[in-house]
Amino acid sequence: MHTILKKQGALTAGAVVLLAACGGGGGSSYVATAPQDPGLIAGTDLPVAVQQSSTALLAFAQTQLAATSDKTDPLVLGDAKLATDDSAEPAAI
Repeated sequence: MHTILKKQGALTAGAVVLLAACGGGGGSSYVATAPQDPGLIAGTDLPVAVQQSSTALLAFAQTQLAATSDKTDPLVLGDAKLATDDSAEPAAI
């Protein structure tokens, strides 16, 4: 019985050593992301121009409507502050 305990102890110790040697660092939570396009508002899929001009916002909206289908991914709007113009005439999208 004493030899069985020695064998089990040796196996347990060996297993512990192997597990410790595996690194056990847990890996990194870092995920590589593509660099932000300088022409886009940070954290969004919107061009910078949609914050600067209501005409640019309208042009962007028309382009998106023409290119959108049921299979395209939605745009990320984030905290973008879209341009407005209270004095402009209404325009069709």
